[in-house]
Amino acid sequence: MNVMRACGWLMAAGLVLGAAPASAQAVAHPEQAKPVTGDPGISSSQVLNDPQYRVLRDYAEPGATRRNHNHPDATYHVFVLITGKLRLTVEGQAPVEVNPGEALSLKGGVMHTFTNIGTVIATVVEVFGKVPAAAADRAFAEALARALASPGPGR
Repeated sequence: MNVMRACGWLMAAGLVLGAAPASAQAVAHPEQAKPVTGDPGISSSQVLNDPQYRVLRDYAEPGATRRNHNHPDATYHVFVLITGKLRLTVEGQAPVEVNPGEALSLKGGVMHTFTNIGTVIATVVEVFGKVPAAAADRAFAEALARALASPGPGR
């Protein structure tokens, strides 16, 4: 499954699950998530870890805050809130309220933090594009060089 298709399916699932009433509880096995060190009330579990992308499912208890952090290996970052209500702050931007079913695109590697401002456990799904392997970078650079070196029409 390619990255765009995975993101599309994930966002569709998030929108469907996000249609649950505000009283909805955390979904998809929060008991399997591991506590995030230094962030009381925040837990996380890895859902998928493929060469091109990683998917995490995070949980935030009411009032809990995920410290300011980043994902330095991410080339893109899709943030989907499934249940609960969050205040998300991204470096250089004003804080925004995020409601169930909303999906946000963050710049890869950007610093960010979130706080559960709702009354139920927030469930978040995050998708991160990974930095391509050196071989893929080299192949891309070579293909780009060939494309730029080839004479265009009328040359």
